[in-house]
Amino acid sequence: MIILAKTKISVAINKHPELKKVLMDMSPKFSKLENNKIFRIVSKWATFSDVAKVGKISICELLHTLNNEIGNEDKLYLSFPECIKELEKEIKTVKPQWIDEIKQLIIFDVRELDSFFLPKIIEKQKKLKKDQALQVINDFDPIPLKRMLEENGDTFYLEELKNGEFHLFVKYKKAEKLTNENWKDNIEEFEEINAIGMKEDPFELIVKKAQSLEQGEGFVLKQMFEPTPLINMLTGMGFEYFSEQKETFRFLIYFFKTVTNGDESNKQTDKISVIIQSATPITYPIIMKMLQSKRLMDKIEIKELKVWEETEKHMAWVMNKKADITFTAVAAAAKLYLSGVDIKMYSINIWDNFHLLTRGYDAKNFEDLKGHKIHVPLFKQAPPMIMTKHLIEAKGYNIDDFEFAFGNPFGRPEEIKNDFISGKCDTVLLREPEASYAMYNAKDAYESISYSQLWEEDGNKIGNIPNAGLIFKGEFLREHSDVAKVFVEELEKATKWVVENKKAAAEMAFDIMKHKPGEVELFLNRAHFEHVKSDEILDEIVHYLQVLNDDEKYTKDSIAGLFEIDLND
Repeated sequence: MIILAKTKISVAINKHPELKKVLMDMSPKFSKLENNKIFRIVSKWATFSDVAKVGKISICELLHTLNNEIGNEDKLYLSFPECIKELEKEIKTVKPQWIDEIKQLIIFDVRELDSFFLPKIIEKQKKLKKDQALQVINDFDPIPLKRMLEENGDTFYLEELKNGEFHLFVKYKKAEKLTNENWKDNIEEFEEINAIGMKEDPFELIVKKAQSLEQGEGFVLKQMFEPTPLINMLTGMGFEYFSEQKETFRFLIYFFKTVTNGDESNKQTDKISVIIQSATPITYPIIMKMLQSKRLMDKIEIKELKVWEETEKHMAWVMNKKADITFTAVAAAAKLYLSGVDIKMYSINIWDNFHLLTRGYDAKNFEDLKGHKIHVPLFKQAPPMIMTKHLIEAKGYNIDDFEFAFGNPFGRPEEIKNDFISGKCDTVLLREPEASYAMYNAKDAYESISYSQLWEEDGNKIGNIPNAGLIFKGEFLREHSDVAKVFVEELEKATKWVVENKKAAAEMAFDIMKHKPGEVELFLNRAHFEHVKSDEILDEIVHYLQVLNDDEKYTKDSIAGLFEIDLND
């Protein structure tokens, strides 16, 4: 093709992508075209004649440079002077009555703005309310903007003043829903969620955003990688998507909630709406792998997925019957069950989740901890401290000979980890994944005492501490046992995959966990994941609960009902 003055940028760049860099190198004012959103909008409506005016360069110089790059300069010579003609169609308007009826004008003077201002105008236009209009002030005729407005069916009027100013009035128009056919042509309108470096949980934010959208709406996610598990989940919720890799570790993933007809809507009711939560971030890699399961995602629609930093907060969701499926500590599940909460615990998946770390010294036994303040998460009556007390006393020590520190009101694992890394404390008890993050960043750290080894030495048959696993809301289990069966089968597969593919699991989950790949990989190499049906180790669980609770109500008979689940029918 020959590039002419009236050629739209999008047409030329789509056929010759290499011209984008050539164009940006021709003028400093073109540097903003490197921004994907700006380029998409500008290239869609602007011609090379428009670009030459913005860049204040000769249209002939521009055309010769571009055509020379693609080997068409000779053909350009032959087309002169047609090559420098602009689009023949002129948009003419007569001053309409609605101009005088507008109650509020939103004035946007673009004369002092650098380079391409079309995206900013579009943003302001989208924010217009009823009885408002946008007044764009410029010092030249904004032809690309007028083309865009006309093709979009917008109502506008251009007034040229004697002093050379151009005032373009754009009337408010109710936004129209996008369609399954045209949504990719309108992605510049999508709200962006930038998950790169986000301090809050991006997964939760993305799920909430997806849940808030109606059919015909979408959003764009900026991420360091293509989040396959998230994509699988959202496509299962009725979204279409496509992604663009802009550079290494920079992806834009566009999601659109498809518009369905009556028959298609009825098909979607076959999926069960599910709320899933986890008491801690330790389950992230397993959950992310499960979201890749088409078999599972064909069965469920995730209404909400919450992974808590504050361990105790998940219990309110269980008690209030908000969560259908929960990953929680065995101790928490037992307490809730004995309080009359209708739940069942199917499996134990997380084992030996207590790690006593020291920094600057290696403790061979509890004796070596004397004289050091041991920082413990949660509070004195919580499982971490009770397990520590039990193991210390099992070895014949007096608990009063040791000094412990707790937070106010709780010792948060994240805070304890940070204090350990910074050197504020040298002895800590941490769960995963915080224990591994501490080990990764504090190079002189030791895992001094193995709780699992001491637990085995204390005479426990399985030699591992049954820390946490999966519970179902009783109502959900009774109404959707078929879905629960699929869930636990895919959970078992995901757990096994994470154990066997630690590096791949770390690459999949590191950003959602807001940590470096190396940190997450270390965590996965240290954590003990194993899928075991809880009713198969009932004696061991009861013993563990009796250690944690000096209470006669924690007996095999009283707690057995928590683990009685049969999904084979």
